[in-house]
Amino acid sequence: MDKRKRKIKRTAHEKMLLALSFGTVIWILPFTLYRFYRNEWLIALVDSVVALSMAFIFIFVYKTSKVKIVSIALILIAIVGNIISFYIKGVSQIYWVYPAMLVAYYLIDPNKGVILNSFLLLFYLPKLYTSIDSITFSTILITVIITNIIAYVFASSLRKQEAILLKFASEDYLTSTGNRRALDESIQKLHAQLKNHDLTASLVLLDIDNFKNINDQFGHIVGDQVLVNLSTLLKDHCHQNTEIFRYGGEEFLVLCKHFTLKDTYKMAEQYRRLVKNKIQVKNNSISISIGVAEYIKEESIKDWIHRVDLALYQAKNQGKDRTIKA
Repeated sequence: MDKRKRKIKRTAHEKMLLALSFGTVIWILPFTLYRFYRNEWLIALVDSVVALSMAFIFIFVYKTSKVKIVSIALILIAIVGNIISFYIKGVSQIYWVYPAMLVAYYLIDPNKGVILNSFLLLFYLPKLYTSIDSITFSTILITVIITNIIAYVFASSLRKQEAILLKFASEDYLTSTGNRRALDESIQKLHAQLKNHDLTASLVLLDIDNFKNINDQFGHIVGDQVLVNLSTLLKDHCHQNTEIFRYGGEEFLVLCKHFTLKDTYKMAEQYRRLVKNKIQVKNNSISISIGVAEYIKEESIKDWIHRVDLALYQAKNQGKDRTIKA
């Protein structure tokens, strides 16, 4: 079940790396065997190194899901292999520069792709210029430049759209705090660290007292503004290693990495006093009730959240406007 879930959750970047590395191995192996058969030892050796490197990248990404350093490694392997092949086999290998350059724009930042591809082109131009006629040289140079311009524009636009979509997918539209999806991802990542290392973390779950009365008496627009004001106050006074999420209608959850129960309680009390002193509705102060819970070794995420939820419920039952430790 875990493997299936992990497979579904692979990012587009992971999928591209897996496809490129696996595809390169499948594509290059027949050429490698053919060149060994033809006793073209040097180029066969280059192909073998490229194929083995790509196979390693495929296994590494599949097992770890790490993509940043591997992306650079894949591009460098492709470029170095391409350059060596070009100087051994001749100018006919120049046409492999197009896919190598395109890949750079999609695996790393487009601006870095421009620098890398410009550097790559410097290795080709001297040999091309002396090996082919001026018309063919100009044609290759112009088509390479046009390909780079189109790839840069498209990749830059894609990155911007991806950033916007990621923001919409992980951010609450009203309060600009993290949403439940973002919370699930963050807490799962943190939980994995807590299980495997001697670390501590805590949760803060807070709820606006009598929020329904605010909506009923003053309207939902005023209620929404209270939520915005509360989220702004939380963000303005957030501590290092904390993340804020809108957990429910008027509930917010703060994920506190490296916080003990004692430290978390102090922070929660600070939030409670700030809200009472700074947020008002028609000159009336509002209050919040809070539950806090430190992570217990080996407990599940579900049990951890359940404990902090019970602490909040207890704070409500004991008269509200208070913080209770789980």
